[in-house]
Amino acid sequence: MRFRAYSLRRYTYFMMATLSVGLAYANMAQAQTLQERDVMVVFDGSGSMWGRVDGTAKVEIARDVFAGLSKEWQANGQAVGLIAYGHRRKGDCTDIEVLALPSVEASASLAQIVGTITPRGKTPLSQAVRIAAQEMGYTENAATVVLLSDGIETCDLDPCAVGAELDRLGLDFTAHVIGFDIREETDKAQLQCLANTTGGTYVDARDAATLTSALTEVTGGEEHAASNDRDAATTKAHITIAVAEGTARPATVTVSAVNTQSGQTRDLGRLEGADQVIAGLVLDLPQGDWTFTAAGDGGVGEIAISLTDAEHEVSIPFAASDATFELIGAGRFAVDGTIAFQLRSLEPLQQNATYSVLLLPKGATAFEENITFTYRFGSDPQTTEHAFYPWEFDLPAGEYEVVVMGDSYDLRDHLGRFPVQLAETLEETAPQASASSTDDTPPPPSFAFSQIADPLSAGVPHAFVIEGPVQTGDQVMFIGLDGQDTQITPVPDTGLVSVPPQIAEGTFRIQLVREDGSEFHLAVIDILPAQAQDMGDHAAGGEPADTMFGTDDRASEVAQQELSFEPWKTCDAQTPCRVADRRVGLEWMMPVGWTSDEPFYYTTASGAQADHPTMHLARNTAGAFTVALNPRQWDAQLGPCEEVASGLLCRTTSDVLRDQTDYEMIRNSLNGDFPKPDGWLPIGRTWTIEDRTLGVRVGLLKLDEPQKRAETVIASVRLDNPDQFGLSDKGIVQTELGLIWDKDLIVNAIDGEIRFEDGALFVLLARPGGWDGTQDVWVGQIVNQANHRAVLVDLY
Repeated sequence: MRFRAYSLRRYTYFMMATLSVGLAYANMAQAQTLQERDVMVVFDGSGSMWGRVDGTAKVEIARDVFAGLSKEWQANGQAVGLIAYGHRRKGDCTDIEVLALPSVEASASLAQIVGTITPRGKTPLSQAVRIAAQEMGYTENAATVVLLSDGIETCDLDPCAVGAELDRLGLDFTAHVIGFDIREETDKAQLQCLANTTGGTYVDARDAATLTSALTEVTGGEEHAASNDRDAATTKAHITIAVAEGTARPATVTVSAVNTQSGQTRDLGRLEGADQVIAGLVLDLPQGDWTFTAAGDGGVGEIAISLTDAEHEVSIPFAASDATFELIGAGRFAVDGTIAFQLRSLEPLQQNATYSVLLLPKGATAFEENITFTYRFGSDPQTTEHAFYPWEFDLPAGEYEVVVMGDSYDLRDHLGRFPVQLAETLEETAPQASASSTDDTPPPPSFAFSQIADPLSAGVPHAFVIEGPVQTGDQVMFIGLDGQDTQITPVPDTGLVSVPPQIAEGTFRIQLVREDGSEFHLAVIDILPAQAQDMGDHAAGGEPADTMFGTDDRASEVAQQELSFEPWKTCDAQTPCRVADRRVGLEWMMPVGWTSDEPFYYTTASGAQADHPTMHLARNTAGAFTVALNPRQWDAQLGPCEEVASGLLCRTTSDVLRDQTDYEMIRNSLNGDFPKPDGWLPIGRTWTIEDRTLGVRVGLLKLDEPQKRAETVIASVRLDNPDQFGLSDKGIVQTELGLIWDKDLIVNAIDGEIRFEDGALFVLLARPGGWDGTQDVWVGQIVNQANHRAVLVDLY
């Protein structure tokens, strides 16, 4: 496998060229050229502009771009102004500054002005665009604004709504948007909406496809076509998605159209969620011959339509790619072990599609012959781990099959069928060399993968360890399952591997590569986006870390927040707290470090009591983020609200992953969905009981998932060597063990008696000393009280 590597200089030049062309294209997309209209550029000075593209900070790339464009604008007599946001104060949504009004003189000085911008704050892009329009007198003059942003709105306004407002009030207002290194489609959609509602254009400054498209535009062919296109008569078109049989309704789909006469391409919008996908789009489009395309969520479709003066129903056929899978695993297992494997899709999967994974006897012809099966969804990671437990079904040694099915019960329609062999012991599963065999080729090396850090994000040191015969020159490849660039990092002798600092968020397959070209699959991991306060040291090629945030800014990251209510309950534990107020009948989960006021029923002046209680919650430190249940007053600009079982739940707008996760916990608990004990109990798979002294396996244990706050749990146990306890029963025994819960809904002990045919064992398992609250590790003892034989054990 070969990967073409670009040098830092080539890639930086490439991004500068892409951004330059994107800005030029957006400024030329109207009938009037830049030379005929003043332009105001809105520059992103938020802290995320210190993010790096192939080792170079985005703000540095933008500075170089403006150095070149400034000269071109001056030479062409083009009047360009500049507004920046987020460059002076951290966490301030009012940090917007007019740096230069449009003029030829300003165009000449833009490179110098941009060079003084130091990113550090939030992203109030909607208000910045509004101020840009006001500075250009958009209600009385034609006004063009070009927004350069690397992220979405993080303050209190909706870009779509602001775009619609400016388009409605403006004489001839247009906003073009340059999305700089924006990876998430949902983030793009927000910026695309701002451009679309004002008749502007959204351009990605990211990849070769964008560069090619933009170069075509600025060579002159598209500008003339666009001008003629606007002069042409228009017609109304209702665009819908026609889902093919066997294809799930797409979760998200992007709709575009190409004029087959002029070659002009239009991004018509992005449909997201069932309501939008079903309703479709209603647009006014120029008459003529068009090819409409719908793409995304693992499928694509197109249709050619000739638009006349009549209204048109445009139904774009949409079919998903044929899903096919491959199995990653040994293929040979012991009857008392675990059939563990991974399935990898060879094509992108639809989020709404469902698949079943079956364990069948070899040669089975009917779905009903399955021994067991599980479900997976297209929204799961592309490679999904599965496990079946032969000893649960007392399967004999022999040949079996793992079969993947889509929306069908006919095994002939399978999406993958893979042989699996079971043997009494793993040693028996190894192929035996024939007497005439002279092949002395050693078996391939075996590696174990253990994740240490959680969660993982760019630049995390010592993220995981590779156990096995690591050699000098070994490298680890991070292969993006969503099409992200592949990253490569060397493997130290210790086997401890760090996440590359330049890697993007997403799901990655981890593969070890040798100098001889051999490759070994290790695992699939999720890389989460780094939070704003974890941007790292930017001293190399950017603003030094010690000047990026002032003393006050740094203190605000950890300082106590000013609460707008009187604190009542606070979660100071290591894990989220379950809080109940029986007086008002309310129960919820409080995230770690959060505070709430005492819930109350609001009473009007006439004495009428509200149907649901009111409550406010907020984080104590590390960023102001608030949640309100049935607030008496709530400005929609503060953030969204949604219905929950106990009324209306509102939150302030935030793009911080931690805020979103905490909010989901609160919302789910108010709907009665409290965190399950997954991760706190050894459930969901077979666990190994090991003799802590000798380091040998004692047996296997599997627990069923208990009911919420249940006092007992069903356990299945099998001993490898009953003799060590003075017993002889080697069968699988089911029993009921007791659970001991603490106040934070964590099981910290499991105990009870396991009865065999010729005796009983007492089991006690507990969390080890110094347990960090995250790992599934248990220690304890198993004792035969009749003969006092005991073993100290670890469970893992």
